[in-house]
Amino acid sequence: MAPPDAPPKRRRRYPLYLNILTIFLLLMLLVAGSITWYGYQTGSERAMIASRGLMHDIVSQFAGQLGHFFGKASSFLVLTSEHPGLIQPPSREGHALRGLFIKALISHPQFFGMYLGYDDGRFFQVVRLESMPPQALKDIKSPQGALYGVRTIAQEPGGPRLMTWRFLDAQKKELSSWSLSAPAYDPRERPWFKLAQESGRVRGSGYYVFDSLLEPGMTLSYRFAPAPGGGVLGVDVSARTLCGFTAEHKACPSGLTVVFDEQKRLVAYPEVKKIVKASLKDGKQVLSLATLDNLGDPLLRELSRRFDPLAKEQLLNFEVKGREYAAGVERIRDFQDRWDYVAVLVPLDELIGPIIQSNLRSLVISLLIMLVSIPLVVLVARRISRPLGQVVAETRAMRNLQLEATEPINSRISEIHRLTQSVATMKTTLRTFSRYVPVDLVRQLVVSGKERGLGGEKRVLTLMFSDVQGFTDMAEHMDPEALMLKASQYFSGLCDEIQANQGTIDKFIGDAIMAFWNAPLEDQAHAAHACRAALMCRARSQRMDQAWREAGQPIMHTRLGLHTGEVIVGNVGAAQRMDYTALGAAVNLASRLEGLNKVYGTQILASRATRLAAGEGFVWRAVDQVEPKGTSEPTLIYELVGLAGDLPELAPDPVTLEYCDRWEAAFALYQERDWPGAAQAFAALAGERPSDQAAQLLAQRCAAFTADPPPPDWDGSAVYTSK
Repeated sequence: MAPPDAPPKRRRRYPLYLNILTIFLLLMLLVAGSITWYGYQTGSERAMIASRGLMHDIVSQFAGQLGHFFGKASSFLVLTSEHPGLIQPPSREGHALRGLFIKALISHPQFFGMYLGYDDGRFFQVVRLESMPPQALKDIKSPQGALYGVRTIAQEPGGPRLMTWRFLDAQKKELSSWSLSAPAYDPRERPWFKLAQESGRVRGSGYYVFDSLLEPGMTLSYRFAPAPGGGVLGVDVSARTLCGFTAEHKACPSGLTVVFDEQKRLVAYPEVKKIVKASLKDGKQVLSLATLDNLGDPLLRELSRRFDPLAKEQLLNFEVKGREYAAGVERIRDFQDRWDYVAVLVPLDELIGPIIQSNLRSLVISLLIMLVSIPLVVLVARRISRPLGQVVAETRAMRNLQLEATEPINSRISEIHRLTQSVATMKTTLRTFSRYVPVDLVRQLVVSGKERGLGGEKRVLTLMFSDVQGFTDMAEHMDPEALMLKASQYFSGLCDEIQANQGTIDKFIGDAIMAFWNAPLEDQAHAAHACRAALMCRARSQRMDQAWREAGQPIMHTRLGLHTGEVIVGNVGAAQRMDYTALGAAVNLASRLEGLNKVYGTQILASRATRLAAGEGFVWRAVDQVEPKGTSEPTLIYELVGLAGDLPELAPDPVTLEYCDRWEAAFALYQERDWPGAAQAFAALAGERPSDQAAQLLAQRCAAFTADPPPPDWDGSAVYTSK
């Protein structure tokens, strides 16, 4: 115990600027580290959730594809079984269902062949020859140019069984034929015939390799009349379409989607030829489906080793050749109520790689800001001599990323004043920097699980361009301040309507607005929302024009163009400045459609793609088929007239609806090249509504075509060489 008069123990003291600097560095490191760690954790979690959702979407789409795939064949068999021509068995000349079978092959690309087997051994078959390999065509003596092969096995009373092959071209004209007496083929001995005998429903053979096609598929068969005297309908369904589905639907560029059955046999794989394996049995070549284990892909071998066939849904993680993968496997019921498995495999580095890069950039930026700020903090900290409660509160707010402007800290002490200025400068810098990244957009991107940073993605959007008629003349005669206030009021009104209908405002281009739908958040009804927004913008513009007209001010008549198409949408620019926008030919076409309103005297023009995607409820009239400047493909354009519903200001009146009906009848005559009839119909419409510039234009065009018709190969397009 120290004596009472002993001097107090001196503790080591540090300069105030060092304490401030230390606290500053720790806070910045804490914020930067927390943001980086949190960003990595949440980003990785969102990436996995998004990938799991994408995997499930692919499985759901495949299940629908599978049902559609075999459902068409099953429906065809059931409906055809009621055909009265089935009662008459095939003769040497063929069968009454030949035309029906050929039409079915044309309508259903997945159908390879269709046939009839009768209880007395007679047989009729139509196959698609264009899909068969050369050796198979040679075996059946198919001539060059033949698209369909027709095989008949018939037996006349008292005569032998006779098999005849006939070969038809695209016009169903017979190119050649040959016959063979007493053929060995008997449909009653085939598995598809026997399967249908045992059941009163459509039966499937299970997946196997078609010998004549060298591709996987399944044979479906159906009994069309009870024995004796009836027979079995059959159709060969190729799995090529399913293989194409797996090639198109991948979770990422290096991902893989496959489908296999309970025996681990590959049913669908991006490269259809690879899943057919040839082997020798008793000196003969035997074709079979490859399995997960014998295809030669180590990724599929590892999947085979790990997946559980009894699990309905499972998410696996494993490493192959030093690369980690995530695999989602779900089982679905196939046509024969057996289990098929859809596996979606994704390399993990493609899922979280962009997240790691983004967090590294954030960390580097934070460190640079910290290094640049150190000298300023040191300078200010040396002059501090008064309590810093308010300053500490400001730094705590910054640590919590609360960058809103606050009341300035007033002090007569120079040290505190200079420190508060430095903190305010830092806060302003961070707040200013944040304005270069749209906060609402970033929130939307985080919610949607999309990657942030430079780059874009292909997506189908509906785009809208607006323009003000005569804006240049109005700007020349108005006071600049009055013009700015008027334009701001106009833009505010239209932007309210666009955003109220889930639209994203891209940019303002002079007096024009560019907006789009279905990005950054997906919108299944993007075309309908865009059309509704266009109608509401028109109504809002008309209300504003009415108010300006009553006040004696110039109006701002609005024209709008709509188009739906695939674009590249995302962050474009440089590391220093980015802009979220859409690029592509579809953007240019939407802009051109807006400009064509001047030609046709319309207010809202839309492409056929938008018309089809918008769905029911809207009132349209077809205006013309055009080829705008900068495009190479003609497109049919429509005027968006209104919306049938509970909004009276958007609904067309009965007179307009009746006018549109008569317009469509006139336009049908125009498309049928009935120039006199179309000219008379459009002239009547133009006389009824002299302000309808489109009616005047088409009436004049049809009158000109009546006197001098266009060439037969004219596709009906009006080509425009200016904007």
